[in-house]
Amino acid sequence: MLKILADESIHQDLIRTLIGAGFNILIANEANLKGASDDSIFNFAVKTKRVLLTFDREFGNFFRFNIRKSAGVVIILVDRMEKKEIIKNTVSFFKNVRQKQKDLKGKLIIISKTKARIRSF
Repeated sequence: MLKILADESIHQDLIRTLIGAGFNILIANEANLKGASDDSIFNFAVKTKRVLLTFDREFGNFFRFNIRKSAGVVIILVDRMEKKEIIKNTVSFFKNVRQKQKDLKGKLIIISKTKARIRSF
């Protein structure tokens, strides 16, 4: 089962929609990670085998973060989408992953207005 860690930047509307669609979501604040460093958040996601969902592009820095060891990192490019598009595109991506039973382990995913790019490490 796909498990997701939503960092502090993810808005509640997206979290509620993902939960409503049946996804296992843990919010960083609920995991006592409020105000935690990016390293702490990433390491928690790796340790708990959760896909990290974020708006923070810094998590895509593969020189800093060992994405290969992660359950996956999903970065949403929010500056190019309206809130409705963010929700629609993100939920659609995760539903497609679940339907096709794709493994996101060791992958960096960038969700934009028109597509989701996946890079393996």
